[in-house]
Amino acid sequence: MKMKVVGIYLIEDVITGNCYIGQSKDIAKRWSNHASLMKQGNYRYKELQEAYNADCKRIRYTILEECTESELQEKEDYYIKYVQKVDGWNLINKQKHGGATKSFNDTSKMKEKQTGELNGNARLTTKDVKEIKHMLADGVKQSLIAGKFGVSNTLIYNISKGKRWASVSIGGAC
Repeated sequence: MKMKVVGIYLIEDVITGNCYIGQSKDIAKRWSNHASLMKQGNYRYKELQEAYNADCKRIRYTILEECTESELQEKEDYYIKYVQKVDGWNLINKQKHGGATKSFNDTSKMKEKQTGELNGNARLTTKDVKEIKHMLADGVKQSLIAGKFGVSNTLIYNISKGKRWASVSIGGAC
């Protein structure tokens, strides 16, 4: 089981030094959300969106400090003040003090926004998956398919069993 990392993180454009400081009770999930928004072109901070559009490798994610949930506010405040003193970094946070956004339990829309190509970690497109499903239907070996698309054999297996990319169909097959 994956452990949730609670703490303060930094998202940085390594070329310009523009950076965003955030807090999260699950940093990996929060980063996935940031990446998904950038991939869609809907990121809140235009400086990072433009950097991502130019070259996604310009964006670096860093955990600044792990802490307890009760320390999040205090630690984020500290890093927001600290980062403004670091030569070469330019804080772009809209609010200049820490504060988590309101949390909510209805994650259905969030999950929907992070599936398929919209997931910031997705390595395949819908078109790729349709081609993979056609190849699977034609009996092509999973290892050959994985090699062609530069993904793991496990991902191809999970696609074949409907555990991943189940929303993509090729009309009758898979």
